[in-house]
Amino acid sequence: MKKILLINPVYQISAMKNANPLALPPLGLLVLANNTPERFQVEIIDEAYQPVDFDAAVDLVGITCVSHVASRAYRFAAEFRKRGVPVVMGGVHVSFLPEEALRHADAIVIGEADEIWRTVLEDFEKGALKRIYQVTERPDIRGMKPLQRRFLKGKYFVDTVQTSRGCPHNCHFCSVPAFNGSRIRYRDIDRVLEEIRTIRNRHLFFVDDNIIGYTEDSRSRAMRLFEGLAPLKKEWAAQATIDIAHHDQLLKSVYDSGGRFFMIGLESISADTLNSMNKRVNLKYLNSRDYYLESIRKLHDHGIAIVGSFIFGQDHDSPDAVERTLDFIREAEVDAVQLCIQTPVPGTALYKQLADEGRLRLTDYPHDWDAYNMFTLTYEPARLTEDELYLQLFRAYKELSSFLPSLKRGLKTLIKTRSGFSTGISFFWNHGVYKTLKAVPELKKWTSQV
Repeated sequence: MKKILLINPVYQISAMKNANPLALPPLGLLVLANNTPERFQVEIIDEAYQPVDFDAAVDLVGITCVSHVASRAYRFAAEFRKRGVPVVMGGVHVSFLPEEALRHADAIVIGEADEIWRTVLEDFEKGALKRIYQVTERPDIRGMKPLQRRFLKGKYFVDTVQTSRGCPHNCHFCSVPAFNGSRIRYRDIDRVLEEIRTIRNRHLFFVDDNIIGYTEDSRSRAMRLFEGLAPLKKEWAAQATIDIAHHDQLLKSVYDSGGRFFMIGLESISADTLNSMNKRVNLKYLNSRDYYLESIRKLHDHGIAIVGSFIFGQDHDSPDAVERTLDFIREAEVDAVQLCIQTPVPGTALYKQLADEGRLRLTDYPHDWDAYNMFTLTYEPARLTEDELYLQLFRAYKELSSFLPSLKRGLKTLIKTRSGFSTGISFFWNHGVYKTLKAVPELKKWTSQV
């Protein structure tokens, strides 16, 4: 029986910290394992929990790859190829930079590999592995079978579930529409619930880009999902857009079904900045700063916490953008935060714009892909100096996410939601990111000053 090893590389700082509390199971590799014929033996290595054994007795290696771990993924591929083990690479980064990836792999998959994976394996068995496998039609995921968690070895705080793919919005910093499409594809709800019943973990994270979608039909579908979840006694988190706060019946159903935390891309409290990002799903509601405040209070009133994600360094950001956002976070009592420097990754309009303008400053690829991690400045900013941006950002993180502030905010989350699940996400999200930033060698110059 031939053995296939599937590898999920993680950012090297995180890799030093075994059992990251908020590490997410690599859902894409589970899909491949699910679609692998039984005549093969499959093992998944998630580097957040297990080291990669380059001497392992395997016949084929598959490596998934996003931009900030690309150079690490290529190093892994090189180690196996030294021994004559063929390597197939795929994922978002590979799909948008296939020529680069082909220099490091025996074969690559461009696009979502669900259905084409069997073709790759058949060619491998025949000794006729092609260099490029191009997905011509996005997979129909309606009947996607429940994924088997037996392939995962880590003790994850949450298990991941997907009910849809795709996003109709083209935010300049996001590659989802280019990779997964601008039309949302849905899984059959009964299949989703069937899968959830097989998951022992009580805690779930839905990886959909927006669990409620953008239409009346999609919200009705979400309601059916939540009604089906309620008897299963799970606690769950998901990604959503801020307008979910203004659907009271939906929010009640969220809470009754175990929904306790939403990650919401607020991105900015400036309408000009949102407009330049093409974040129209937020902009149409942001008549004033009070809309965000009112929305977050409604979520809290329903017992639901929030991770608020913000992006800085955009050309329309004023020099006081971080400080004004910090004031807002305090006032709104946002439970956990992700404060990012905008990152131009391949496949986004932002990357193309900055490349065309000659403003990318870290282009020694693949080595410099390490810096495309949401916390490193990779381009020439328009209105802030490097020192100004880093110092403001890290001062905000110190105030919000060092140990005692993280603990206090976690306790506030516990009071609002009465959920240990929400409290755990709040504390570990805040403090985990802060600790990781302090451990990045390239950022020591600034983190040591705050």
